[in-house]
Amino acid sequence: MPAYLVALTPILWGTTYLITGKFLADWPALWLSVFRAIPPGLILLAVRPGWFRREQLPHLLLVSFLYIGAFFPLLFVAALHLPGAVAGTLSATLPLILLFLQWLFLRIRPSLEALVFACMGLGGVMLLLQPDAGLDMIGVAAALLSVLLIGLCSLLLQQRPWKGDLINFTGWQLTLGGLMILPLALWSEGLPPVPDTLGACFGLSWLMLLNSALAYVLWIWGMAHLPLNRLGLMSLLNPLTAVLAGSVVMHEGLSQQQWIGVCLVFLALMAEMILKQRRPSLQTAS
Repeated sequence: MPAYLVALTPILWGTTYLITGKFLADWPALWLSVFRAIPPGLILLAVRPGWFRREQLPHLLLVSFLYIGAFFPLLFVAALHLPGAVAGTLSATLPLILLFLQWLFLRIRPSLEALVFACMGLGGVMLLLQPDAGLDMIGVAAALLSVLLIGLCSLLLQQRPWKGDLINFTGWQLTLGGLMILPLALWSEGLPPVPDTLGACFGLSWLMLLNSALAYVLWIWGMAHLPLNRLGLMSLLNPLTAVLAGSVVMHEGLSQQQWIGVCLVFLALMAEMILKQRRPSLQTAS
């Protein structure tokens, strides 16, 4: 599979904030999570049916919890509490978080350049989250915690790749993760809402078929075949899509200082990508 197909995943994920805010703003976060998990999971299992081995169950449950059961509710809490441009830019911290997790768990020390870029990125986030910005701290905390969870799960799947069919694994992951959310959704939010408008039907279809069924198959394939740092850099397409969509479609305005913060985040991470591309040629020339 070409790497550019994997890059479709963060682009699709970057539309989550726009689709949720525009078509599903009145929907509770937990039921949005259930709808985005269980139906696409069952579709994938219908396409590629099969059972997992008993010894794989603990690993599957952990991945399902990190990537779906905990991640989806946090993602939708952020989408419902923050402008899409802000929520998307917070997800730009994923490459920085991956550097930290690799150092913490794998003892891989980041290079000096990576540390400089990390400080630039964090400075940009601090500018974005200025105290007078009036941002909902619940949304900010949910967004940052969701990025941490996806970083942990990415590291886990990179170190312990799934032994089995990719589509079947993705289907089980979505289904089990959605079932983890279902009791909490019933307890706290009652019966599920019914999509009674064309916009709600479109929004749910987009989230289920593109942002879950397709995107997760592509991303999990990428984690098995591409370097983790490259995936982290690809994730920049998520906030880029969210910022552009939020500013153009939803007319969400950011202050001048916040735009400086956005630019710092992108500058730090794009510079890291350019240096990584130049390093092999420099080593060959020497």
